[in-house]
This record gives sequence, structure tokens and C-alpha cells, in this order.
Amino acid sequence: MRTAAAITWFVAAAAAQQPDPTTTPPSSVEVTQTPPAADAAAAAIPPRFHAPMVLEPLVRDITQLHNSMSVPLVGLGIVTGLAGTGASERGTRQALLNMIRSEHLNLSITDVVAGNTALVGLTAMLPPFAKVGQAIDVKVAVTGDATSLRGGQLLRAELRALDQTYVVVQGPVTTGGFAAAGQNAQVTKNPAGTGWVTGGQVVKDLPSQFWSESGHLELRLLNPSFFNAVSVAAGVRLALADMGLRVEAVDASLVRIRVPAEQRSNENALRILNLAGQAKVRVENPAKVVINQSNGTVLAGEGVLISPCVVQVNDLTIAVINEDEVSQPNALAQGRTERVGRTRIQVQTSGSDLKPLGGGGTVADLLQNLKALGVSPAQLVAVFLELHGNGFLHAELEVR
Repeated sequence: MRTAAAITWFVAAAAAQQPDPTTTPPSSVEVTQTPPAADAAAAAIPPRFHAPMVLEPLVRDITQLHNSMSVPLVGLGIVTGLAGTGASERGTRQALLNMIRSEHLNLSITDVVAGNTALVGLTAMLPPFAKVGQAIDVKVAVTGDATSLRGGQLLRAELRALDQTYVVVQGPVTTGGFAAAGQNAQVTKNPAGTGWVTGGQVVKDLPSQFWSESGHLELRLLNPSFFNAVSVAAGVRLALADMGLRVEAVDASLVRIRVPAEQRSNENALRILNLAGQAKVRVENPAKVVINQSNGTVLAGEGVLISPCVVQVNDLTIAVINEDEVSQPNALAQGRTERVGRTRIQVQTSGSDLKPLGGGGTVADLLQNLKALGVSPAQLVAVFLELHGNGFLHAELEVR
């Protein structure tokens, strides 16, 4: 039997690159456009002093009305018409029996045949200001031992929130992938235990309002930052200049539009939000690194920096091997043949070369070095955790 031991890591600080004494780094970086006359001077600035990448999206694409939010809905339903891929456990049969009895048919649970139905969980997000008749897509997922929902039909089901029914849905289940089978073999692609049902109908309005508790319109930033809040406030203030409204950045995630009491109507709120939403503003790239530890996918904002360091990846593997040997005495000895168990332990270490990373290096630079080492997804996660924990990674780290 073989067992794997821990993986050791070494991350050490390297000497920081000294700036040119004849060049004074700028104390701040303007995010406005560079005049043509200053192109040569800007090109002379070292790359580590360049301003982070700045985009100009619309306000409506990066904000959301603060006091309005989507409401999660849940429910249970029954999918029928499955060709032998349904569930066989008692819960599914009982749910189907309850539905049959609601139609005034007197059957027992022994009369319910398993394999062609499945008990499923239903989920959906009800958007703010949802009205009766609005279409909602519903996600369907098996709750029992059903193997596939392909070709199934969801019977009428309700989705609820806060003990009230908001959506009613029924219809064919759409699944991804494909399945093909022959007499002695079969092949499937992508799991079919989940799917979607389109055309769910809202049956109850979701209570929503434009005005916050303070009586004003408030915009919540989807990616909070002080730079983005100030930029959004400035852009909205310019867009609403003709209306004479006061716009202020409350904090890193909230921008407030102050509206006089006599102007607080829903029609006026729509007009204000429409004008504000069309404003183009500058936003900074988030300093964030996201790692998926299952497949090693790394997502990082452009310009995320790493302090000068050297990285070395060391592997320590301990193998415990159990072997059975046969002890055979010679022909003249008075003994008997027996099986003897032996255990041997093997310890193997391997290490990579030190990979230096200069001052101002980015996540992209580090990934190029780690790629040359051939690190696994687990090793990649460990490297970033060490960098973040010891202060070398200058960004928020999220491991999924």
C-alpha cells in the first residue's frame, strides 16, 4: 500500500531592485488621458510605475439599485417519462403517490412502479420588480438515485420564498451532453442529473421599491473600491447636472443620489436611473486572484503584483509497502512452510531549481515560471497560499 505525505515549500525574499537615483518615482498616477506631447515622457517611466489598466463601462453595468435584490426560490417536483433512468427509492414513489391521491385515485405505494420517475429539487432566482406573467427559467436537479433526467417531463410544481408561492412551472427538462448505448457498451457525455425547464410563470408580484430607507436613490457597486465609488459618483453627478441633484460617494460600495421629497415618484426615479445608467465612468481592475484547486485554473486581474522573491517547489513522498513472502524450510529441516509479512518504507525527495522573481513581477510572470516546473494544481494552490500568507502577493486571494 502506498501513501503520499506532505509537500514542502520554500519561499524566500530576494533583494529588491534599486531604482535609478536620477529618476524620482511619481507620488501619484493620474488616470486621465495622456496628452500627445507627454507620450515620450510616459514611455520613459519604468513599467512598475505604470497606472493600472482602467476601463470605461456604463454605470448600469457595474452598479445595482441598493435596496432591490433577487430572491432565491426553492421547491420540489416530479419528473416523469424517464426510460428506466429514474429513481427507485421510497421517497420518489411516495411523492408520486401523494400526487396521484390528490387526483382522487386510491392507490397504495406498492402500486407505484419505480424507474420512470424522479423526485427533483427546483431552484430559481426571482429578479427585483418581477410581475405576474413574467417568464422565469428553473433549474432542476435529482434528489434520489435517478441517473438521468434526459427526455423527462416536469409535472406542475411551485417555487416558494418566505412561505409564499411566486412561480409555477411545468414542461420538458432540457439537459446537456448526450448518451448512446449498444448491446455491450454505452457512452455518455456530461452528467444528466441536472437540467433546466424554461417558461416558468410568475404568479405573484415581488414587492420592490426604488427609494431607500433614507428616501433617496442608492447605487451599490458590484466591485467595491474607493476609486470606483468616486468615479461613479463623478460620472453620475455630470449626467444629472441639469437636474440639480446632489450625488455623493458614501463609501467604497455605495453612491447616493439625493432627491427632494417633492420629486420622489416612481416615474422620476426611472428617469434619473436611466440617465445615470448611461454615464461612462472609469473603473480600476480588481486586485484579486482566484484559483480553482480542482483543475488549477488561475484568474488574476491584469497588473496584480508580487514582491521580489525566489520560489522553490520541493516534493516529499513516503511510500509504505506491505509485501507477503513465503518462508520455505529446506528438505531436512523439521519445519513448515509459512507466509511471512514484511513492510518496507521508501522516502523520496525531489526539488526544483530556485526561480527568481524580480521587483514588480506579476502573476503572469510567476505562472510562466511555475509552468516550467510542471507543478500540479495542488502545488499551485500551495504556492499562492504561501505568497499570500507571507505578504508577497499584493491582492486578495480566493481559493475555490
